[in-house]
This record gives sequence, structure tokens and C-alpha cells, in this order.
Amino acid sequence: MSRTPESRSLSSGEVARALGVSQVTLRTWEQRYGIGASDREENGRRRYTADDVDRLRRMRALQAQGTRARDAARLVLSRSAAETTVDRRRQRIAEAAELLDVAAVGDLVDDALASLGVAKSWTEVVAPVLRAIGARWAGTGDRDAMAAEWALAAAASAALDRLRAPAPARAGRGPALFVCGPAERHELPVKMLSAALGDDGAPAMFLGGPVSLDVLRVVAGRFAPSAVVVWSMTSPSADVRTLRTLHAEGVPVRPAGPGWRGLPTVGEPLPPSFADALAALGN
Repeated sequence: MSRTPESRSLSSGEVARALGVSQVTLRTWEQRYGIGASDREENGRRRYTADDVDRLRRMRALQAQGTRARDAARLVLSRSAAETTVDRRRQRIAEAAELLDVAAVGDLVDDALASLGVAKSWTEVVAPVLRAIGARWAGTGDRDAMAAEWALAAAASAALDRLRAPAPARAGRGPALFVCGPAERHELPVKMLSAALGDDGAPAMFLGGPVSLDVLRVVAGRFAPSAVVVWSMTSPSADVRTLRTLHAEGVPVRPAGPGWRGLPTVGEPLPPSFADALAALGN
């Protein structure tokens, strides 16, 4: 597309005609795959820059070659990742979460993980959006915010599942095992920590779902872990008995999360910040 001297932005109708697609298709691409308009008018109407249209043209070209829409979008986003700011990533994810478009959020988180790595994706993109949504929920009791938080957490967790299998154990060093308390419903922070450790090349395994004490014993006996991180977001999910039992049996337990605050824990607690916890486990 040739640029005008003033780089005039285009409406949805103009872009649809230029690309030979419907405006519904444009909205679908934006909601599902995060490829769309960079700007909005005050009334919410989309305005497309020349760069936006270039990306959409590449999307169309890849589809014409037989590439599936989702894969085409991922290729286009990865090519333009260097041009995408963290603020823009947060904005796109927040918008898709508010629409409860789990597929679009998943694509956007996939792109962030591939472009930025796990740790930066969490600390600079996903966690800030979750905090903003959570603050709105806490401040107003807005059920839409609660639903948006669910959409983002579910999509981000699924994106981690797609990322890759756990890293193999290094010679002479067992993996760090990550497990939630039996009643814990907020597993995403520790799942991100496990994935970030693996992303750094250290062996890590996230044990999803409720895991009984007997299963933990067997897994710890099989893998000889360097640490067993027991995560608790809230005090009701902090299982002190399991922590103490494993510690008494020589398992290197490390309580993590605000749920343990004020409780009689054992083992060496992980630092509260994500970066410090990652560094502590990587040493």
C-alpha cells in the first residue's frame, strides 16, 4: 500500500474494500488473532494505519498460499514483534479479555511468550493486566471484570500448556517441582514461574490439578527434586500438614505465595517477587 504524505488512517470500510474482505472478517481477525486497527476514534470506530494494512495484506497473502488463519496470524505477529510495544500488547490482551474472546487472548499470549520469553511476558504483560482487572473487580464488584479475569487466566494457562514439554533434568540435579495447595484456585502465577525456569534452561515440572500427599511422595522419590515449591495464594489453600510431612521426610520444600503469611511454615520460603524467586530457583 502506498503511503500518503500525511499517512492518513483508514476506516474499516476502506480497508475491507482494499483487501477484498468483509468488515466482519476484519473484526474477527482482530478479536481472535490480535491483528487489526491500532487506533480508535472517540466513538470507538477503528482506524487503520498503513502498518496495520501491511500486516493485514501479509495475513491475506499467507492464507492465499494455504496457511490456516491462526498460523498466518502467528507468523505475521512474530514478524512484527519488534514493532509491538509492551503497552500495546497489554492493551490488546485487555480488550480481548473484556470481550471474553479466549481464543484471541490465547493467540496474543502465545505471541508474547514467543517474542518476549515467559518471565517478561508475565511480569510486563499478563500480570499487569490481571492486576488492573482485579483492582476493578475489588473496587466495584463488577462481574464483567471477574469474567475478564477468568478469560485471561484460562487463556494464559492454555498458552503455557502449548509452549513446550518440561525441560529434562540436568545431570546431577533434579528438577524443581511446582505444586499448588489442594484448595488453591489461582495456579497461574506458579505455573508461569515453572515455565520461566524451564525457559531459562533449568529443569522444572508443574504438577497440575489436586495432587495428593502420596502422589507427591512418589514423584519426589522418582525425580529427586532440587526443590518442591508449594504454592498458596490464600491462607485457606495453605496446607501446612503436607508441607511439614514432606519436610520431615527430607523433601526440600519451599513454600511460596502470600497464602503462607503468618503460618508456621517449614523449609526455605521463596522470595515474594517473581524475578527474585526465579533467581533463587535457578541458582
